[in-house]
Amino acid sequence: MARILLFLMKCILGLLATLGLLLVVAVIGGWLFWQQLAEWRTADHDALPDRIVLKLDLAEGLRDGPAEGPLALVGFDTTPSFRDLAQTLEAAATDERVAGIVLRLGYGNLSAAQAQELRSILMRFRDGERFVLGFAEAFGEAGDGNDHYHLATASNEVWLQPSGTLDLIGYQLQQPFLRDLLEEWDITLRGDQRQQWKGLIDTAVRDELSPPVRENLQAVVDSLYEQLATAVAEGRGLTPAEARRRIDSGPYSAPEALEAGLVDRLGYRADFEKAALELAGEGADFLDVLDYLDSLPEEEGSESRIALLHLQGAIQLGGGSDPLGTTSAGMEKVVDSLRAAADDAEIAAIVLRIDSPGGSAVASDMVWHEIRRIREEGKPVVISLGSIAASGGYYIAVAGHPLLAQPGTLTGSVGVAGGKPVLEDFWPHLGLTWDGVQAGPNADIWSLNSDFSPQQWRKFQSYLDQTFEDFTRKVSEGRELEGEALEAVIGGRIFTGEQALEAGLVDALGGLPEAAAAAAEAAGLDPDAGYRLVDYPEAGAGYEQLMNLVLEQAPGTQASLEGLLALTHRLAPLVEALNGLTADPRQKLLQAPEVGTR
Repeated sequence: MARILLFLMKCILGLLATLGLLLVVAVIGGWLFWQQLAEWRTADHDALPDRIVLKLDLAEGLRDGPAEGPLALVGFDTTPSFRDLAQTLEAAATDERVAGIVLRLGYGNLSAAQAQELRSILMRFRDGERFVLGFAEAFGEAGDGNDHYHLATASNEVWLQPSGTLDLIGYQLQQPFLRDLLEEWDITLRGDQRQQWKGLIDTAVRDELSPPVRENLQAVVDSLYEQLATAVAEGRGLTPAEARRRIDSGPYSAPEALEAGLVDRLGYRADFEKAALELAGEGADFLDVLDYLDSLPEEEGSESRIALLHLQGAIQLGGGSDPLGTTSAGMEKVVDSLRAAADDAEIAAIVLRIDSPGGSAVASDMVWHEIRRIREEGKPVVISLGSIAASGGYYIAVAGHPLLAQPGTLTGSVGVAGGKPVLEDFWPHLGLTWDGVQAGPNADIWSLNSDFSPQQWRKFQSYLDQTFEDFTRKVSEGRELEGEALEAVIGGRIFTGEQALEAGLVDALGGLPEAAAAAAEAAGLDPDAGYRLVDYPEAGAGYEQLMNLVLEQAPGTQASLEGLLALTHRLAPLVEALNGLTADPRQKLLQAPEVGTR
């Protein structure tokens, strides 16, 4: 046995030594690559076209947070963020060399809120007498047709490939119900929720939507439908009634979309790009939006800075380091970044961007408390809501002021749900049994191998009640709601941002530019003096980020090494599902039910 243990220890040491060597090589190689890349990009920007047509290809993605991944670590990222786009098009709108921008649409994930935010940025750019042209091979085959076409309505002209289709069809929302499947496998979900609109537990104990949840979700999709119709009407010169008829008559073939006045021209991408250059004038050439952003001179002067922080994904305790690439928001890092921005004398105010369906009540409370503390110390914290800020995400949001959302932002879900699957009758199906010992009558309260005892169930019910009361109190105080106004927004109801504004859950509709302006006003900044919205903490040079990664403590370094393995990304969905099944039920007390539309 001793020899076997010694052999295993030698194997482990050898593996660690090999990984360490590979990491050193990666650091050196990354630094050299970054240097060469910086030289190449600088040289590339020395001579810009006399006439510029900016290019935004949504097939390459769009991010709502800081750059991540290996390319970001070496200072090169091809995915623009909303902050990047707002900054780029604000500068381009006053640059006489820039004639306009072309969009490649139809590809990738794009939520209603993201389409609305980018549409607003593009409409401001058009006000500067620049053109916006949109092209799609198809609206719907490679991405949600409704939301991509919603964005396309910001264009002066919309092109569609002759063989393409336009899925302008309205919104559908469906949820799976697992009751029969769980019963077949002898799995019992022991849980509860506060209150009837929450709906998270319903998916495991019912076989259809409950009447309150159905009513709530129907109101959500109706709101999104009307927002889409409004954009179509404005963008295509139709009345609202005509726009609704166009949506109700979809989907369309390309010739049908042209006849219905929903697109302007049929053609292929090469024809589209040729027409864009001709429209821009002699000497025009394309330039990627990020390359144009990199070409802009460094901002100088004494402009005040507003810190932009991001909270994305499921809210969890811990630092948020995840080698498997699953999206989570580790609250320790978020709190540390908030505190650093609060203590930074050069930061006048903070904008916290939230895009989260919630998660842990304890982790949510950590951030809520930090935001309140920062505001009490005198530094404004403005909240910008992304695609979703529900349950724990909204719990955090009410600590800031003001709150801004897009009309399509999924908001609220002020309720609590939790429980655990009981698997003691399931394991025999796999030929597996469990046995063990315990000291203390409640030592197995979170175990999946046994049901709650009557005493444990009472404790769990008390925990749900306390969490719901705390959540409700925070919403009441943060939004100054009480009585009937408060009752109308709690109990798990989900709202669109447009509905949330009417209900008093948010203060205004808008995106990052509007949130930054609100933060500047709250900080008492002179609007004529200018201000900058900066990612915080600001990333250093690519090789500096890579070195910082190496110098982290061993667990973080190991996680980062694991994250480089492509196989882990393939396993990530499976691991995330297993984590959800086996995790401590308290981690998702403030988790909103998944709401996906198409």
